[in-house]
Parts: sequence; structure tokens; C-alpha cells
Amino acid sequence: MITIISGKGAPGATTTLAALAATWPAPVVLADCDPDGGDLARGWFGQWLLAGQVRADVGVLSHATATRHATAGDPTALIDHVQAVPPVQHVGLLAGLSAPGQRAAVGPEGWTRLTVALAAFKTRTGRPADALVDVGRFGAATPWPLVQAADLVLVAVRPTQRHVLAARPLLEELAGRVAPEKLALAVCVTTQPATREVRAALGHEVAVGIPEDTKTAAVLSDGHGAGALPHRSALLRAVFPVARRLHGTYHRYTPAEIRTLDPRPVSLPLIGGTQ
Repeated sequence: MITIISGKGAPGATTTLAALAATWPAPVVLADCDPDGGDLARGWFGQWLLAGQVRADVGVLSHATATRHATAGDPTALIDHVQAVPPVQHVGLLAGLSAPGQRAAVGPEGWTRLTVALAAFKTRTGRPADALVDVGRFGAATPWPLVQAADLVLVAVRPTQRHVLAARPLLEELAGRVAPEKLALAVCVTTQPATREVRAALGHEVAVGIPEDTKTAAVLSDGHGAGALPHRSALLRAVFPVARRLHGTYHRYTPAEIRTLDPRPVSLPLIGGTQ
């Protein structure tokens, strides 16, 4: 489980996580857990939302409602709330809340149940799936179970003075809740020199660097081009080895299994869909 969070402003956390999901070399759940309302279904997958192939009411809220009487998280109960998405066959979408007022229906217990379910989630064929989790901007409603249970917490930041200064209090807060080795930066719309400057200014390792690529970012954030991933995208080419490296950090494969991950994840089985 990799969770991304940001300070003030809009540094590009959702776009970063979407890019990681698109290039992830295995089945993965893209979980939109922003307590103020998610943008993945309405952004990257907006065309399929309008066409009725993706449902905004199936996801975090429907899972919280369906499991409200449960005492613990159940991975098998989560699969009915994870939707297959047309442009990326290996990605399953856990759609986010539609409005901040809905978070009361989830509550701390709902976030905890979801965390347990995501951590042990499997596809309909029984294959374990990783989870990439967007918890939005840091605030009073931050779903801490999804942060504290993560194998890696990414703090999204742009290489600007405003975003670096906004990241500092967030990193201080996270330092008291997350082990140092599980905390890293995702630097968005950056260059190699700018990334090095952010690393020096914030004193944390950079796990992900996202180059400027307006066309691809518009697809992942707003669904431009009907949400289809651009061929020869500079952004996706840069993120692909990062996704492989991050995935390999937490998984060990035999040579035969490694071959099933090459060269791109588009041939892998669907996560599943609603029934």
C-alpha cells in the first residue's frame, strides 16, 4: 500500500498516483480516499462516468455503508466496490466521495475497515493486488489509518517556494506518526536539478519525480482525449521505471514470474467490477 498526501495547494498528488497506477506492473487498486471528495472518477475516468461504465456511487461510500455493521475489515467484501476501468485493464478503481459531507458516513471506523480490506485485497481470480491510495490534502479529516498502515507515504510537492514551505509542517506531523524509512517525497512538474533542490530543502528522499508534460497531465487529471493514455508520453516513460522499482521493493519474483510483468501491464487481468 502506497499512500500519497499533500500540504496546501494542488501540487499534483492525484496525477502522480494516476501515473503510477497506469504504469504499475501488476494488478493494482487505485483508491480515491480524499475526505473532501475525490476527482479520479470525474477526472481521468470522466468519459466513462458520463457513459455509465463507471459509477460515482460505487466505491468508498458504498463500501462504508455495506460494512457499517462489521467489526473488522473484510477484503472479500471490498471487491464489489472496486470497478474495472476501460483504459487500463490492470487497474481497479475505488471511487471517492462526491462531497465533503459524505465523510461523516464513513467515519474513523469506516476508514479503518477500508484500510484492512485494501491491505489484503485480491482480484476475483485470487491474485493479490497492491493499493495506491490518495488521501488528499492534509487536514483535520485526514484518514490516518490509510496513512499509518501504508508501506510508503509520499508527500506530494512542487519545486516552488510556496509548496516546499507548505510541505514542512506536514512532514513534521507525519514524522510523529510514520516511520522515517516509510516517508518520502513525490516531486511534481519538476526537473532533475529542481528535484535535488527540493530534497535538500526538505531533508527527505525523493521516491517519485514527475516531469512537466501538460498533455499527459491533462489526461490523468481531467480526462482530456477521452482518458486514453498518450503514446510516447514523456511523463509515463519517466514514471514507468519508478513504478517497477517501487513494486519490486515490496515483491520478490522468480525469473518466470518476472517475465509475466514485461513489458507493459496492459495484458494483465482485470481487478474485477461491480456485480
